[in-house]
Formats: sequence, structure tokens, C-alpha cells
Amino acid sequence: MNARASGLALSWLLAIPLPLTGQSIEEGARLAFQDDVHASAGLTCSSCHAGPSSRGFALPRIEVAPRCGKCHGDAAYMRQFDPQVRIDQYAQYLTSGHGKRMSTGDSRVATCSDCHGAHGVRRVRDPRSPVAPVNVAPTCARCHADAVRMAPFGREPKPFADWSASVHAEALLKRRDASAPTCNTCHGSHGATPPGVNQVANVCAQCHVREAELFRASPKKAIFEQIGQAECLACHGNHRIEHPTDAWVGLKDPAVCATCHDERGNGATTITDVEHSLGNLNRAIASAQSVLERAERAGMLVDDGWTAQRDGREHLIHSRVMVHAFAAKPFDDMARPGLAVAQQAERVGHDALHELQIRRRGLGIATVLVLGFLVTLWFKIRSVHAERPPR
Repeated sequence: MNARASGLALSWLLAIPLPLTGQSIEEGARLAFQDDVHASAGLTCSSCHAGPSSRGFALPRIEVAPRCGKCHGDAAYMRQFDPQVRIDQYAQYLTSGHGKRMSTGDSRVATCSDCHGAHGVRRVRDPRSPVAPVNVAPTCARCHADAVRMAPFGREPKPFADWSASVHAEALLKRRDASAPTCNTCHGSHGATPPGVNQVANVCAQCHVREAELFRASPKKAIFEQIGQAECLACHGNHRIEHPTDAWVGLKDPAVCATCHDERGNGATTITDVEHSLGNLNRAIASAQSVLERAERAGMLVDDGWTAQRDGREHLIHSRVMVHAFAAKPFDDMARPGLAVAQQAERVGHDALHELQIRRRGLGIATVLVLGFLVTLWFKIRSVHAERPPR
């Protein structure tokens, strides 16, 4: 490998900005360090690079995490800069898939500088940081989306592409919802480890609390434990989490239920009932909205109808959550009132349209009477003029 190629490889491993032509690796590191959080804290090159193992400026990859942990694991030292800062990152790293392999001497796995950078390290809350929420997935993808890098570890390079097509990525990247899950939300950051079959539901439950409570009380819980099925993954998958739709419930494709159930199974009746209830509620809400919009365009006041229609939508949303109970009664207890208020909203719209027709008929009758009066008045005036003797 020539000197330029060696420099490119080293700059990637240590997250040093690619030097311009004629600029040395050391010069690139020096320029990047000017905007480094460590530089702002008063540290210098020798703070990290001093020591017998630091040959020139290069720090062996296997020593990066212990060297970072020397400061970041020292409570008294870190308290000088931030009394609230965590000091367990290195301890967590040693429990991670990365740390365990690094401890055996396998330096191909990620270490601190691969994720945070080496020169130009920024605070996590800085949007320019490679570990800021919107940047975490692309940072992980530098390795985990690389088929060549993943091949020796027997891992597929698909997670990043799958996550990028998920509802979680949409919330984070398009709606800028920083609370939306990214890689480290589910896998951890410094202690990154894939959750096991029995842990997936616990991870999902950190956000989806109500769904988890319903599932744990459902008959599916014991069945999934018996067959060793990761609970949430059975219907939703892991990285490519798609927007659930009501079409998922049913016994025919594309229903998700149909992957395990058919019309002869024990759960067929419950699935069919839930499918029909969701359909009825959706149709009632759509019908109510159509009628209310017609009445509103005609100038009628239908605020009570819109309030009822919104209540119907709320029941629909909660009914979809109640699917996770995998039982007819709790679902019906939520869907039935929703259907009732949706029908009430539609009645308000129809009543308003009926009142509009009455008003129009009344206006028509009044118009005819007024015209009749004017015509009669006109004839009366004509007759008076006709009876008046000429002068």
C-alpha cells in the first residue's frame, strides 16, 4: 500500500478530515482539533498521544478505548468539566459485542474514535456530531451497511437500508422528532448488543407501553414464550417497521394474521370479528366526515358533529391499540362506543342538511308569497290608474 493509500485508511479509522493535496495527516488532525471539545477543555495532543505505545501520532486501535476510559471513567476528573456526565461508558463498552471482540485482540471492530471521531470530537447534542440522533444510523452504517466489512462476522448489511424505510426513520429524519428510535435506542450505544428473543419486547415497551401491557395480559404471551418467538417481531419485524394498517387484520393476504392463522383455526372468529368491527368503524367515520363537510360547505353550523367525529377517531386509534389484547371483548369495549359516536356525528350532519332543506323550502314559499304580493300590488295600482277620470 502506498503512502497516500495508507493515509486514507488511517484518516478513516481515526476520523481525521481527509487532508488536502500536500497536507499531512498530522496537519489535518491539528486543524480538526481546533474545533474539538477536548481542545475547548484545555487538553492538548499529548493528553491522548503521550506514552510508550504512541508511535509518532498514531495510537493503536486496541488502545483507543482504554485511553479514552482513563479520563471518561474517572469521576473526580470528569467532575471538573461536567458534574452530571456519565463515567460508565468504558465499562459498558467492555460488555458490548464490539468491546468483547476488541478485548480478544480483534481490532476490526468499532472503538470510540470510529463513532465519535478522534480529532474534531463534538458534544452529542451538537448536530454536527456523528452521534447526534439524526446522524447515529449513518455512522453505524459506515460499518454495518458494508457487506465486505460484515462478512467476516457473519452479519447481513441490511439493517440500515431497512431502518431507512421504517416509520422510525421517517419520524426522525422527516419530522425531526429526536425521540424517535435509531440504532442506539434499541441496541444501546457504548454497551451495544443485539437484544435477545426474550428482550425484544422489553426494548419495544420502553416507548410502546400500552401495547406491551396488553400483549403481556393476552393469551399470545404464553404461546410465544413456549415456541421461543420474539413477540413484537412476529408481526412488525425489527428494523423495517412499517406503518400498520387495518388491512393487517384478517385471514387473507395481505393480512399479517394470515401468516399464522386460517379460517379453520381457533382464533379465526376473533380475527374476523375484529376485522369487521374495524371496517365498520372506519366506514362510519368516513361517512360522518363526508356528511359534515357537505353541511359545512352549505353554511350550516355542525360543531357538535365534528366533536363527535373526533371522538370516533380517538376510539378508532385506541381500538387499533386494543388489537394487541388478542381478544374480542376488550376490543369491542373500545370499538362499539366509537361506532356510536361516529353514527351520532353523521346524524348531526344529516339533521343539519335536513334543516337546510326546510330553510330552503321556507325561503322558496316566502319568495313566492312576496312575488304574489308584488304582482297583486302591481295590478291594484294599474286598476286605480284605469279608474281615475282623465283631466
